[in-house]
Amino acid sequence: MSDQNPAVPGLPDHADAAEAASEAAAAVENAPQAAAEVVSEAVDSAPAAEAVTEVVETAPAAVTEAVAAPAAALADAPPPPAFDAAPPPPPPAYAAAPAAAMVPVFPNGKPMLDATGEPVSEKSRLAAALLAFFLGGLGIHRFYVGKIGTGIAIILTLGGFFGIWPLIDFIMILIGSFRDKAGKVLMNW
Repeated sequence: MSDQNPAVPGLPDHADAAEAASEAAAAVENAPQAAAEVVSEAVDSAPAAEAVTEVVETAPAAVTEAVAAPAAALADAPPPPAFDAAPPPPPPAYAAAPAAAMVPVFPNGKPMLDATGEPVSEKSRLAAALLAFFLGGLGIHRFYVGKIGTGIAIILTLGGFFGIWPLIDFIMILIGSFRDKAGKVLMNW
């Protein structure tokens, strides 16, 4: 048979590999007997005892050389070939943002906190401003933010003393200091 596997070039044939494995197994089984024979011969002859002593004395140096030889061969070996793999994709942009910069938002995407960390009303500032401008005399902007009692008071005072109260509310809404029933500032337009 050939020493190449016809199915996979470069690999030894299965029969050759099996034969080599059986020879190795036989050598391992016979190793204790062979070692016993060498020791008994060394004990029986004086020159052999000197040879054993010499082997024992030179063994550490021989082991050191045997260990260093493969390491030196690896040091002189060329580096492994580089793979032409694509570089890993960059991390997503949101992963690099610090956790402190994450601000909770309402379902419409508006922030729940202002710049100082104070809670913000979920009511729209634009809607309140338009209601105060067009229907301020009826107090509709106050009803919108949940201040029902003061909305009724505006109606009962004929538009909040002839429009003064709704005008002040309109200006407060525009500058961002108007608050809803819960005391939260109307900040989001």
